[in-house]
Amino acid sequence: MHKLRSWRILDKRRFLNAAMKELAGAAHISFEGNLSSLRLTHLTGASEEETPALRRNTIWPKQNFVVLPLEAGHSKAINSAIGGTIPKAILHIQIEREGRLELGIYDNFQGIACGSALGSQFFEQLQSAGIVKHAENIELANE
Repeated sequence: MHKLRSWRILDKRRFLNAAMKELAGAAHISFEGNLSSLRLTHLTGASEEETPALRRNTIWPKQNFVVLPLEAGHSKAINSAIGGTIPKAILHIQIEREGRLELGIYDNFQGIACGSALGSQFFEQLQSAGIVKHAENIELANE
């Protein structure tokens, strides 16, 4: 049996900042939703094109989609473009590093999927800081 932990995000802004810091470098971040009131498309390197790792997740109605480079120090400009909080207009956020999807935040933080780059130490540090809370243990049988 493998034990997986399920985490509840208590502070979306701080969680996203920690993830951006952890995954920055040879990485990209995508935002999908009603982005018209945000300044994400004005940031350097912004693209509205999907990549092999960062794909649209909403088929209908078609949402705005932007991909940005994610290097060390970019989080400040990204946060400024988003505003003071993560608005509900942002439906999905994804981060890829070196072509591999490492974080998917879906449906306004209702579903979160993480790759191997965000390990248990990352989540334990966030738990200590009050950013995430352990929700439950899930046991999976070996196949």
